[in-house]
Amino acid sequence: MGMKNGGTEIRPLRWRDFILLFGLPTLLNLIACRMMIPFMTNHTSLPSEVVYFISVGGIVLMPMFFWALFMSGRDVGSFRLSDILRRMRFKAMSGADWGWSVAGFVALSLMSFLIAKLIMPKLGIDSTPFFFQNMPLDKAHRWILYVWPLFFFFNIFGEEFLWRGYIQPRQELLNGRMTWFVHGIFWSVWHIPMGLDLVMTAIPILFILPAIVQIRKNTTISLVVHAVFGGFGFLVLALGGVH
Repeated sequence: MGMKNGGTEIRPLRWRDFILLFGLPTLLNLIACRMMIPFMTNHTSLPSEVVYFISVGGIVLMPMFFWALFMSGRDVGSFRLSDILRRMRFKAMSGADWGWSVAGFVALSLMSFLIAKLIMPKLGIDSTPFFFQNMPLDKAHRWILYVWPLFFFFNIFGEEFLWRGYIQPRQELLNGRMTWFVHGIFWSVWHIPMGLDLVMTAIPILFILPAIVQIRKNTTISLVVHAVFGGFGFLVLALGGVH
């Protein structure tokens, strides 16, 4: 039995579907990070950051973006963007939603900072991902900032459209109150090919975002928080804002 979402009935997710929806992007991410990035690094003169943008952006995030649009459109029997976004639970932000967004961003930012700057150094782990070898960017590599926005778009919208937009509304009918936790576990696994150091730093956002979306039933919140957190984090690394 499904639930209504703006007049559209959302079908419950089955475990086999859930595993496929997370498993296929995880496999693609493994191919991109552990095969494509090393291959391009050895056979091109491109900086590691751009190799990452091309590999993960082209092999993983762009397919996720269009896959989520297609499946959501198929669910509602319409490929109008407004119908698809309604199916994904993208809604106007209320005052309460903005409050949750600010509180969520502050909480996950503080926790991620503590993990990266206090806990990981004590464990002898570098918090900078392996594909960010030129951070902070010197003058010779500042041009990377101009190619980053295209990758950033598919990074944020690809993940939010698929994870929180398409999967989570159906997953809530499968996992109930534990949706945020199960969702966070699978989202963490998707990040593993990018390095356990990145997963450790990202633990707060991996669980806080699904929890907020589950509470508020508004995917716009996670899109906003994810974009601000991800964009701020990249620019801090690129410009050397935090030492």
